[in-house]
Amino acid sequence: MDGVALRSRDTVDASSSFPIHFHIVGRIEAGQQWNAPLGPNEAIWIGTGSALPVDCDTVLPIESIAPRGNWFELTAPCAPGRHVRPAGEDIRAGTVAVTAGIAIRPQDIGLIAALGLESVPVIRRPTVGVVSIGQELEADAKPTQVADANGPMLAALMTEAGAEIRWTARVDNSVDRLRSLLDDPLEPCDLIVSSGGISNGNADTMTQVLSKDPAAELWTVRLRPGKHFGVAFHEGHTLIALPGNPIAALVGCMLFAHAAIDRLAGRADRSPSKARIVETASGSSGRTDALRGYAWLDESGQLLARPAENRGSAVLSSLGAANCLILIPEERAALPPGDIAEIRWLGYQ
Repeated sequence: MDGVALRSRDTVDASSSFPIHFHIVGRIEAGQQWNAPLGPNEAIWIGTGSALPVDCDTVLPIESIAPRGNWFELTAPCAPGRHVRPAGEDIRAGTVAVTAGIAIRPQDIGLIAALGLESVPVIRRPTVGVVSIGQELEADAKPTQVADANGPMLAALMTEAGAEIRWTARVDNSVDRLRSLLDDPLEPCDLIVSSGGISNGNADTMTQVLSKDPAAELWTVRLRPGKHFGVAFHEGHTLIALPGNPIAALVGCMLFAHAAIDRLAGRADRSPSKARIVETASGSSGRTDALRGYAWLDESGQLLARPAENRGSAVLSSLGAANCLILIPEERAALPPGDIAEIRWLGYQ
């Protein structure tokens, strides 16, 4: 607030019948300091953002006075603290300003800078390599081939989770070429995420590679879509092997690879959202079902969700109308309308 700073105790007796004259003794611009105490009935020009002079406790806006040269008169008392921001008003001493374990946002950077800090210790973004496995995969597929949708999708999902993508690759069904890539990645990285080659078929090269690695585990997970997964700690990096079906790869990435990124980044666990189901969400008892769905806030602010119609594990087009995954726990065959479900958001929200 641009105006004049003064001592409120000097204004106690001011009235229209007995105005008090104040002498303006100087000017303080933003970023300057006035260290000399003011005398009785003295004031000083002060700019917005300036520190109050010693002993001053109130500011009169410039619009509220009628200066005559270097003095003005006051016809009413001024309360202390007017137009003054006390020290500690924003953040009190001992208060946590930015919590550890979060991804730093633009507003956090502003707060850190406001505290006078030029830097803070952080954990760097985890680095990731993405591998698509299958001799049928091409970026620009011919009639007998399949376009590689998983590679770009997984790279985008990992970027969204806070990772830095170092490289992407496609490998055919050669065990030797896959093992060579895992032993000597295109660039060093913290995590490799693969899709495909993880089932029990003769051409499932990732299964063959991991089955001979004592530091690897092959999982059969009670999850739909997705069943076969793998994990390994190999040559200084972590490997998460996902199914080749696009929706199964997406679900596995969100449930497993995102959790790995959070751990590598030192980030706290993400709290899932809860939504009330408005249409029956059908699953299969004995395994967790991750259904594509759509969630929204109603007029009362309650989060609602309904499942998408097409649920095939290779039907990517169903994601266009979905903004979340609805998780049906393995002990439930379905969630009827009115039940509360855990959801995981898809894409930028």
